[in-house]
Amino acid sequence: MKRNQIGKTIIISATLAMLSMPAYAYLDPGTGSIILQAIIASVVVGFASIRLWWDKFIGLFSSRKNDKKFNQQNSESDEVITDKEGES
Repeated sequence: MKRNQIGKTIIISATLAMLSMPAYAYLDPGTGSIILQAIIASVVVGFASIRLWWDKFIGLFSSRKNDKKFNQQNSESDEVITDKEGES
């Protein structure tokens, strides 16, 4: 019995939602511009966050390689500094 009431309620709600009444509303051209800006901003933010998370994901697997390169660069720059100090 309860199931029939839920079905009737859904059918009545859907029927009322499909009835259209005139709105007598006005949307100025600026409204379309704002909607377009919101869509473009959403897409850009989506791509930026995907890129951010992708870089972090890739960083999990490539951190060892980057650490070795970083350590090699630091040791080379230390050698250059010590050579200049020895010349003075």
